Amino acid sequence: MKTVVLFPKVYGTFRGRLLETIKSEVLQMVKELDVQVKSLSTDTKNHIIVKINGDDEEFVANALIKEYGETLQSDDLVPHKVYPSQLIDVGKVGYGLYSDIGVIDSKRMDALIPLHRLREQFDFHNSVKKIVDVFLLVDHLPVEVNLTSIDLFNNKIEAEFSQSTLARITDWMNDDHERLLVFGANHHQIESSLKKTNHREDIYEIEQLGKFEFSLRCKRSTRASGILAAIGPKLRGVPMHLFIPKEIEAKKNAKA
Repeated sequence: MKTVVLFPKVYGTFRGRLLETIKSEVLQMVKELDVQVKSLSTDTKNHIIVKINGDDEEFVANALIKEYGETLQSDDLVPHKVYPSQLIDVGKVGYGLYSDIGVIDSKRMDALIPLHRLREQFDFHNSVKKIVDVFLLVDHLPVEVNLTSIDLFNNKIEAEFSQSTLARITDWMNDDHERLLVFGANHHQIESSLKKTNHREDIYEIEQLGKFEFSLRCKRSTRASGILAAIGPKLRGVPMHLFIPKEIEAKKNAKA
């Protein structure tokens, strides 16, 4: 029996459906191989656990890791290396932001992006609360972080946003398209909701940020708030966030 803990998380109202999505994909992947999928579940931080058994289990385990990404052991962490992650517990502390980089051998070993580093990276000298509000840094947002220090003895990791993540935020802010971020749904659910509400043509692009995290880039003539009002009832309970460049710029330039 082989157990693999994958990086993506399932959470929220449609948690069961998201697990079914993964199960369907995994079964499709192994249908020609000598392996059985014994179970799919989640750990305490909602990362996906797959248990497989059979002669091809090692091959399948490697294929799953390549497809979905792997969780980590703390001893494997490398300083000044960039890791995929998801923001968690946003706004709960005033000294920075925590990001889940997928370390699973410790009850709590998330990467802290300290307030002073946030201020430097965004060139915005304000509180955590104000920074996350202005730049729409929210729970489950997929980001990449560069680990700046690792202290395993004290279970402390510090990090900063990668240049690619900062570039993405800057690109979005400079774009004249509004966006609706949708977290905790699969691609089919989003497409279906847009079609049922006759709004599919209003979306220029559905950008996949993580396995179940998407950015709906609206056409120039479309308001993201209108899309939220339309599909919100179809995806009730799914976190959605408006990224409106003009409003973000106004907040950034407003006096504290």
